Amino acid sequence: MPEGLRSYKKQEKLFYVRLIAGTKAFFGGFISIPRRMAAWLGAKTTIVFVPHSEAQSRRFGLSRFLLGLTSLLFIALVGFSLFATTRYVAVKIQLRIAEGRAAEARAAVDELRDAAEALVGSALRFESSLAELIATGSSGESKQVTLSAEQALQAAGLASLLSMPSSQGLAFREVERLKGLSAYLDSTVPGLERITNTVAAQKDIMSEIPNIWPIKGGLGHISMYFGQNEHPFSAGQWYLHTGIDISTYRSGDSILATADGKVIDASYSADLGNSVTLQHSHGFITRYGHLRSIQVKKGQQVAQGQVIGTLGNTGKSTGPHLHYEVHLGTSVIDPLRFLNVKKAVK
Repeated sequence: MPEGLRSYKKQEKLFYVRLIAGTKAFFGGFISIPRRMAAWLGAKTTIVFVPHSEAQSRRFGLSRFLLGLTSLLFIALVGFSLFATTRYVAVKIQLRIAEGRAAEARAAVDELRDAAEALVGSALRFESSLAELIATGSSGESKQVTLSAEQALQAAGLASLLSMPSSQGLAFREVERLKGLSAYLDSTVPGLERITNTVAAQKDIMSEIPNIWPIKGGLGHISMYFGQNEHPFSAGQWYLHTGIDISTYRSGDSILATADGKVIDASYSADLGNSVTLQHSHGFITRYGHLRSIQVKKGQQVAQGQVIGTLGNTGKSTGPHLHYEVHLGTSVIDPLRFLNVKKAVK
């Protein structure tokens, strides 16, 4: 065998020997790991309790495995305790919040029940008044309406409610009561429409009659009434005062038309100063005197409550006031017979 081939074979054999030895060492290390780990875990740790007295000390031997397992169990127990305590506190807080909301809900239900009771009473009174009003409007005479207990309960939507089984929940009963009231109120719509039509028909007539306070805002007081009065410029002499004088102790307050009408005069005279005269339906005429300014023109149509001038002290006057007259046909009448003393127009 040539020398070179012999050297090659020798190196190849050495390589295989080393490869086999390395493989055995590598896998042998892996195989020995569990054995080494078992040996490490099986090693014991000694715990010594030394008393302060002369008593004999005590020793406990624990394997590392048992010591580790005990530690893991202790950590798990502590973690679970912390989790359970935190969860308990959270549930406790949620429970208190729920109790507070439940208390609020109970209070709201109580308030709803009280409101429903009040609504029932109001609906019953409304039904009685509406029935009386409709009866009066239909016949032109006042009638006394008497309801039986069953009719009253039926009108207020309570007849079916009182007959409900007591097992029904509170919320259900209140809802049913409110539904009954709603149905009842719907049934009153036709009657209300009849009243609305009647009032609408009368509204036009009322606006044609001089029946509102002639100073805006209901201001002023009557300083001289209609009829026999002592003459303000001739002491001891009496004369017929053809209207009423209304004073506010100042000039500039707005004067209103007391009814729908047409301006037939807007001028100045020595007696009334600046004055406005309105002609209304049904033979009425109104006159407004001693105005500081006139804000309408002759021939102009005005509506009830419209401003026609401002209160003043023009003409024959002892101070700022409004002289207000009402004529019916050829007669001068007391304005208080038609004037709304409640001063409804503000």
